[in-house]
Amino acid sequence: MRTRASAVVAVFLLAAAWYFFPAVTWHVFPADKETFPPLLFAMRLALPAAILAVGGIGLLPCLMTLGFCFCTLGDAMGVAGSFEGQMGGFALAQICFIAEFAKDIRRSAQAVPPRKPHPVAFMAATLLCLPPLILAALKVIPAVKELPIRIGCTFYALLLVLASWTSIVRAFTFRNYIAMTGCLCFLVSDFILSWNKFTEHIPQASLLIMSTYYAALLLLFCGTVRPRTFRTPGRA
Repeated sequence: MRTRASAVVAVFLLAAAWYFFPAVTWHVFPADKETFPPLLFAMRLALPAAILAVGGIGLLPCLMTLGFCFCTLGDAMGVAGSFEGQMGGFALAQICFIAEFAKDIRRSAQAVPPRKPHPVAFMAATLLCLPPLILAALKVIPAVKELPIRIGCTFYALLLVLASWTSIVRAFTFRNYIAMTGCLCFLVSDFILSWNKFTEHIPQASLLIMSTYYAALLLLFCGTVRPRTFRTPGRA
């Protein structure tokens, strides 16, 4: 199991590298550069999330695996040019993450001895999550012209912040801190995307969006993979 989890991470990193260094693809597909780019772009964008979705079966809680599946769907919708579909896919992913984190908080509270979130954690999570939510409400969402998309962006912003909030509150262990960092990277990635799309252009926005997004996926995977996955074979 440990070897499998490491292999999934290694393949994910290769797929992410393929996105950032597309010139390598021409050594594999040297012919007909007019035909391959759209297909290769679609594969490059959605492949990392798909690897975690498929590779995480049996390694991750079911809700996290489902969340990565919806991330793959969101990537595919984005490549297809459907912003509404992209946002819908990622909204479903955030719902899965929130549900898994909430379950973990409940399990920790029922453990012996119980581990309940400290009041300071609630305050810290709230103080950390409020600024991006307020900034989105004041700057980003009002800039969205179409009413259905504005409503969708509002709902998605709430889900994104709630996922970050629950990830902070459940941060009892080092692994939980890794997942929390992944959620915050997700928040940063989507905030840059929305600001660049609706408010004003950000230089090198694509690089910033995708680097923080892939970091979020990797950290969420490593932070939620089942503990027994990392035991040595002799102790499995």
